[in-house]
Amino acid sequence: MKLLIFIVALFCFSCNTQDPEIKKLTKENTLLRDKVNRLETQKEVFEGQITSSSVTLANTTIRELTSKYNGQKYQIKISFPKSYHKNLNKKYPVLYVIDAETNFGGISYVVQRLIKDKLIPEILVVGIAYNTDYENFYRLRSRDLTPVEDKDLRMGGKPANPTGGAPKFSGFFEFELFPFISENFRVNDQDRAIYGHSYGGLFGSYAVLEKPNLFNRYILLSPSLWFHDNLLVHEAQTKNMNFDKETYLYMASGELEGRIDDLQEEFVQILNKRNFKNLKMKSEVKKNETHRTIFGVGFTNGLRFIYKK
Repeated sequence: MKLLIFIVALFCFSCNTQDPEIKKLTKENTLLRDKVNRLETQKEVFEGQITSSSVTLANTTIRELTSKYNGQKYQIKISFPKSYHKNLNKKYPVLYVIDAETNFGGISYVVQRLIKDKLIPEILVVGIAYNTDYENFYRLRSRDLTPVEDKDLRMGGKPANPTGGAPKFSGFFEFELFPFISENFRVNDQDRAIYGHSYGGLFGSYAVLEKPNLFNRYILLSPSLWFHDNLLVHEAQTKNMNFDKETYLYMASGELEGRIDDLQEEFVQILNKRNFKNLKMKSEVKKNETHRTIFGVGFTNGLRFIYKK
């Protein structure tokens, strides 16, 4: 019995002498366990970001179309009005959108809001994108959206991206993209609109002058009419053109843009003075807006003008 008491006492003494060390190890173990748990949580979040990095917009689809005019493979993004898959006998007007690389989500949302409020009709939105990286996107849009080659053009003190591809890009629209959309979707071929900003606005202005019946509705924001010494502003004075059907042209820029404002107003004034039959125009310079912020108010006002009843 005395031996048993001695053993128990020795065990208790041993435990008491190791207690601080055990507590230290236990604390370190707890800290390590918490750290592992945090890392596991971060890992799950990171993996979730990877798997969800590609966002799909509701009521949209994507196709690809390679142009014989410039060899470019374009990514074609289509946004449907909600009734498209229910009302199978209806054909829809189309809004063609330049720079869909960056603006397709915002464009689609604004269109949906205005349709819901019955401020514009139900329309199909068709965006033209390149499905490429940021730098290459700017190189390709410069090539496609400018009317002539300008080898002397400098951007930021450096030689500019390729220029002069607008004639080929308009051929892509007229002879490849339009037929493709008509063959694959229920659209009204007599009602085509285009939206473009900056160089996109320049391309739209080129279409007004060179192919006035390619579209019958235009929303052109902050058009780069300064390109090649104001080339299109000069051409607007003498260009021989006719508008076969009622055509709406809306242009807008921000008052903080400087020469873009002035050239836009000059371009519209020239067309107004020529008094073209069937051409209805509206030009706005919005207060406190810049080259980038003009999108929200400009695009919304533009839709309401070109589709007004």
